[in-house]
Amino acid sequence: MRLESIELTGFRGFPRRQFFDLNADAVVVIGANGNGKTSLFDGILWALGGTVPRLPTNDAGLLSMYSETGQMRAHLRLVDPENRAALNVTRSFDGVDTRVTVETSTRAYQGASAEAQLIDLVCRDAPSASDPKKAIAGVLTRSIYLQQDVIRHFVEAASDEERFESVSELIGAGRVTELQSSLERAKKAWTTVTHQRQLELRPLRDRLATVEARLSELTIRRSKSSLPVTSEAWTVWWRSLSDAGANSVPVEASSREAPRAIDGAINELNSIRLAAERRLGQLTSLQTELASLGSESVPPLAATNETVAVLKKELDDLSEQVVREQHRLTQLHSQQASLQEKSKQLKALAALALENLGEHCPVCSQTYDRPSTEARLKGLAKGDATEAETSLDSSVLHELLASVEQKNSDLNEAELILKSTQRAATEREARDNAIDLRLNELGIEVIEDNRNRAVSTALSETQATIAHLIELQQIGESMAVRLTHSSGQAQTDELDKEAETLRKETSGLEQEVLARDRTGDLAQRVIEALREASSSVVQERLNEIAPLLQSIYSRVDPHPAFRVVSFLSRIVRGRGHLSTVVSDPVEDKATDLPSAVLSSSQVNALAVSVFLALNIGIPKPPLSVAILDDPLQSLDDINLLGLVDLLRRAKGQRQLLVSTHDRRFVTLLSRKLRPTNESGRTTIIELEGWSRRGPNVRTHDVLSDPVPLRLVAS
Repeated sequence: MRLESIELTGFRGFPRRQFFDLNADAVVVIGANGNGKTSLFDGILWALGGTVPRLPTNDAGLLSMYSETGQMRAHLRLVDPENRAALNVTRSFDGVDTRVTVETSTRAYQGASAEAQLIDLVCRDAPSASDPKKAIAGVLTRSIYLQQDVIRHFVEAASDEERFESVSELIGAGRVTELQSSLERAKKAWTTVTHQRQLELRPLRDRLATVEARLSELTIRRSKSSLPVTSEAWTVWWRSLSDAGANSVPVEASSREAPRAIDGAINELNSIRLAAERRLGQLTSLQTELASLGSESVPPLAATNETVAVLKKELDDLSEQVVREQHRLTQLHSQQASLQEKSKQLKALAALALENLGEHCPVCSQTYDRPSTEARLKGLAKGDATEAETSLDSSVLHELLASVEQKNSDLNEAELILKSTQRAATEREARDNAIDLRLNELGIEVIEDNRNRAVSTALSETQATIAHLIELQQIGESMAVRLTHSSGQAQTDELDKEAETLRKETSGLEQEVLARDRTGDLAQRVIEALREASSSVVQERLNEIAPLLQSIYSRVDPHPAFRVVSFLSRIVRGRGHLSTVVSDPVEDKATDLPSAVLSSSQVNALAVSVFLALNIGIPKPPLSVAILDDPLQSLDDINLLGLVDLLRRAKGQRQLLVSTHDRRFVTLLSRKLRPTNESGRTTIIELEGWSRRGPNVRTHDVLSDPVPLRLVAS
C-alpha cells in the first residue's frame, strides 16, 4: 500500500487543521527549519505506530501548545494501487485518552481491534513481540522513515545490538531473537533454582557426615567396653556422689535410663568440681593477701598524734610571746611619739618667748636673769634640752616570728604524716574487714583469731575435695563407657535409620541437581543454536541485500578509496551484532567504524544508501513508501548529485516522500523526479511563514515530460 493523504489537527507544528495530498509517485516537501516538515512525517509515523520513538515523550508531549481545541488528531488514508482498496487510519488524543480507528471498504475497527489491523499491515510478527509498539516503530523507522535526527544511526550512533534487532524485525527473525532472550531469562532463573538446590544439599551432606562419624565412634566405644558394670560398684558410686553434694537421682544400672542418668550425674559432678576449683582459687588469693598483710608494719598512729599535740602547744606558746612583744613595742612607739610632740611644743614656745623677751617676764612681769633665760630658751629652740629618743629594738620580735614560722612548718609536716598514717590505718582496717567478709562468705570459722591457719586448713580440705571429685568423675565416665555396650545398640539403630533417610534425601537431591544441570546444558545448546540460526538468517538475508547496497553506494560514490560496503553479522557474548563495514579492495583495508575514515557528508551518504537498500531490498515491505526527512544534511555537491540519482531510480519501486530546506535541491528534485507520462504524478508541498496558527501550505504538481533526455547545443 502507499500513502494517499493525511490530515493533521493539533499535532506538533500544526495547531489547526491541515490537509496534505500525498497521492503521488514523489512528494517533495520544502520549508525553512521549524515550519513543520518533520511534524508532517512524524504525523504519519504516529498514525501508524502510535509513537514517535526518537522523542522521549508520551502523546501529551506531541500535542501542540497552540491547539485550537486542546486535542490532536491524525487521519491517514492509504490505498493499494493494484486493487484500489483503501484504508483509513484515524488516531486522536483528547488530552487524557488516545483513540484509534481503522476503516476498510467493508467495516470499521476501533481500539484493540484497530491496533491489530495496523499490526497486520505493518508487522505481522509484532503481536508475539514483548513490546508490539516498539516492534512496529522499529520496522517503520528502519525501512520506511529515515528521520532527520537519526540519519547517522544507521552506521554509527545506534548500537550494533539495536541494529541487529531492527533488521531481525524487518526480515521476520525478530521472534527468534526474542525467543532466545526469553530462553536466556528462563535459563538464568533455572540456574538460580539449581544453585538453591545445591545449597540445600550442603547441610544434608554435613548432617550425614556427622551421623556417620557418630556411628563410627559408637562402634569403637562398644568394642572397647567389654567389662560390665556391677551392681555393687554402681551403688557405691551413686552413694559417693550423694556424699559429694550431688542431687542426681540414682537409677538401676540395668535401666534404659541409666546412660542418660549417669551422663547427667557426671555433668553435675563437673559443675561441683568447677565450683570447688573456683573456691580453691579464692582461698589461694586470700592466703596470698593475708601473707602480704602480715608483712606490713602497723602505722604508729598514737606517737604521731602526740607529736602533733606537742607541736601545737609549742606553737601556741610562741604565738603568745609574739603578742606580748608586739604589745611592748607598741607602747614604746607611743611614748616616743608623745616625747616628740612635747619637744616640738617646747621648741615653738621657746621661739615665741625669745621673740617677746624683755626686761620683765612677759607672763608674770617680774624681773629675771635675762642672759641665762635667753641662753636656755635658745637651747630649747634648738632641741638641746629635749630628752633623747628611745630607739625601738625589734630583733626579739623577728626571732619570735621566725620561730613561729619554723614551728608552723614542723606542725604541717607532722599533720601530713598524721593524715598518711590515718589513711594507712583506715586502709588496713578496710582490708581486714574485707578479709573477714570473704572468710564469712566462704564459710571459714576463725579460731583464736588465727586467720592464716583457718585459710590453710580450708585450702587443704578443698584440694582434697577436688581430687575426690575428679576420681568420682573418672569412675563415672568409665561406667558410662561400659554402659554404652548395653544401651548403644538402640542408639546405633536410631542413627542407622537417620543415616539411611539422609542418604535417600541426599541421593534424590543430587539426582535432581544432576538432571537440572543436564537440562541447563541442553537449554544452553538450544540458546546457542538459536543465536547461530538468528545470525545465519540475518546474514543470509543481508547477503541477498548486499549487491543492492553496493550498487546504491557505488552510485553515490562518496569516497575515492573505500568503495565497497557490506553488512557484518556476528554473535558477541550471546547477542547478535550488526555493523556496516566499508573497505578498500585495492589495499585490502576495512573498518566497521565508517565515521573513522569517512567525512560527515560521506557518512550521511552511506546512511542514506543503507536505508534505501533496506527499504528496497525487503521483498514484502509493510508499505511501498520511502520517507526521507531532510537527507541533505552535510552533503557536498558530488554526494548530493549521487543522492538525487538514487532517488530517481528508487521512484520506480517506492513512493517517495522527501523534505528539504534547500530550494536548489527542490529544483533539482523537481527536474529529476518529474513524471515521464500522464499517469505519473510528482507533487511539491511548500510550508511557509509558521505562526501560532501553523504554517501556510501551498501544493502544486510538477508537469510531466515524456522526453527522458534532452540535448542542448551550445
